[in-house]
Amino acid sequence: MASQGSSNWVIAIVLAAGIAIIGGGWWLAENRAAKARETVAIAARMQAIVDQFQQGLPRPYAPGLELQQVAFEGSDLVMTIRSLHRRRPADGTTDPNLSQVAQAEKALMLPLCEQPDVLFLLARGVSIKRRFVDVDGKLFFDISLASADCTR
Repeated sequence: MASQGSSNWVIAIVLAAGIAIIGGGWWLAENRAAKARETVAIAARMQAIVDQFQQGLPRPYAPGLELQQVAFEGSDLVMTIRSLHRRRPADGTTDPNLSQVAQAEKALMLPLCEQPDVLFLLARGVSIKRRFVDVDGKLFFDISLASADCTR
C-alpha cells in the first residue's frame, strides 16, 4: 500500500515536470516569435526611412553638388554626394579647403538629431554618413553622425 502512495507521488511529480517543460517551451517559442516580429517591424521601418531618403534621387544637394544615392553599407546609412564639376588632384594631394568644408558639413548634420527617423536609426546603432565624391566618384571625404553626436 505504501508503494502505491509513493508511485502516485512520482506520477504527480513527473506530470508536473512535464507540464513545466511544455509551458517553458511554449514561452520560449512565443518569446522568439515576438522578437522575430519586432525585428521584421524594425527592418520594415528602416527600409521605409531609406525609401524616403531615396525619393527623387538624384537631386540637387547644394550648388555644384548632387545627392545621388542613399544606401546601407553595414551599419552606416551612406548618402553619396557627388561634385558635378570638381576632381581630386591627380597627384593624390588634398585641397586644404576640404577640411573646412568637412567641418562645416558636420555642423550642418547636427540638426538631423531632431528628426525622429534619424533618432530611430541612431538608437539602433546605425550611423548616418555623408560621403562626398568628385565627378569621377573618387572620395573627397566622409562625415559621420553617430548617436553620441546627438547627445551633446
